[in-house]
Amino acid sequence: MREIFYILLLLILPFQINAAFELTVELSDKSQVKGEFLEIYHDRWFYEQAGPQVAKYLLLYEAKTNQFHFQPLEKIKRILAMKEHPSKYKKFLKKNGLYFKNHLVEDASVLTGNEGHHKFEKMYGNFAWDIGILDELGSQFDHDGKELYDYYIFNKDVLSPLSGTVVGKIDGQVDNIPDLTFTGDLSQKINNYLTIQVAEKIYLSVVHFKKDSITVNIGDKVDAHQLLGQVGNSGVSYIPHLHYTLYTYIKEYDRFISIPGFFEE
Repeated sequence: MREIFYILLLLILPFQINAAFELTVELSDKSQVKGEFLEIYHDRWFYEQAGPQVAKYLLLYEAKTNQFHFQPLEKIKRILAMKEHPSKYKKFLKKNGLYFKNHLVEDASVLTGNEGHHKFEKMYGNFAWDIGILDELGSQFDHDGKELYDYYIFNKDVLSPLSGTVVGKIDGQVDNIPDLTFTGDLSQKINNYLTIQVAEKIYLSVVHFKKDSITVNIGDKVDAHQLLGQVGNSGVSYIPHLHYTLYTYIKEYDRFISIPGFFEE
């Protein structure tokens, strides 16, 4: 039953179509949870093998109580009801001013979005966005791409897409030399980043700032379109770009998970 449930949900991913689906599911302890289907997460990194040993989790958003339900798939006994409706999650984002109001960098293009290559990053990066600046040929760089300043986006201003309060920051890490082979060992690298609390349960993370470029500090209030720093190539990054995602905090598991974000319509 659980495998059928899993396959069914993969077929109705709400952010690939205009509608959303509200589910009521029964858990193994006979309790019920209800909410809009957002994601099934695999608790693994993209380089780790998939299989029955990898835990999977369901995330629902319940508009009535304004909370996220995060449940192991193994605890879900059956689907009691499924109803199609306009997205209440998107309505929540709009009501709370949580639609991205710009691309963070002028003239940037989205390289990956909600369905990008970050899909299997141990639930931290499922809905991560990457942006870069492209030329008319679709390239991100001039010359041979071996130098940081070959990249159109490197050193460009980063503007906050949302308002909030800075709650996390690292700023002193050296930028990596570009690696177009995408094979270098980045396992010991640390990102220059900002984490901004943008709502009671929602956080924005912006990653790969240029060394010593961040203009705000922990505790600062920031406004949408405010300067945050410049784009770099710090941390887990082969070539200059900017990476960002929305998170929610799951208290029961004491961890953050990536959740969908959208641009202002």
